[in-house]
Amino acid sequence: MNNTKEDAVSPVIGVMLMLAVTIIIAACVSAFAGGASTQFEETPQTSLLVYCDGSGDAFSIIFEHHSGASIQSEKLKIITWIKAEDNTIIKHEQSGISPRSSSVTPALRIPYVYDAQKGILPELEFGEAMWKPGFIAGTGNKAATAEFLGVSEEDLDELIASDTPVEVTIVYLPNGNTLLKKEFILG
Repeated sequence: MNNTKEDAVSPVIGVMLMLAVTIIIAACVSAFAGGASTQFEETPQTSLLVYCDGSGDAFSIIFEHHSGASIQSEKLKIITWIKAEDNTIIKHEQSGISPRSSSVTPALRIPYVYDAQKGILPELEFGEAMWKPGFIAGTGNKAATAEFLGVSEEDLDELIASDTPVEVTIVYLPNGNTLLKKEFILG
């Protein structure tokens, strides 16, 4: 008489396979749930405008914050692109860690926020200032504008004379979203 019990092997293997499938499904669900919980800082809703103003040594680029949320300027990066007449592209970036401009007194990161009552203060430089609705920021003069665009003053004069377009993009650094993308003509 042969008393081997082999009919118990099949249910044990079935239970082990069901456990393995359950663990794999649980791992997939936790991976998706973990990725879904990643939080990004919400992009502030704003209405911004950029244009150039003045002439001669007073030529500057102006940024107006018309409405929406206040923005800490240290969380912004301003990128400019200029396509010169010889089809070269000049790209320049300005952020809260960019060097201070020696073309404004006192030396500040540009664009700095204007305060009509207090004047130009170090706490209003780009990277330090809170940019609130109704506030205006700017480069202040032609030399600072040239620095801001990454060109020499002589090159800026030529770009202004030929009505060269400039594309400006303001990026909100915490999430990489664009707050403003605008093209305007120098001149």
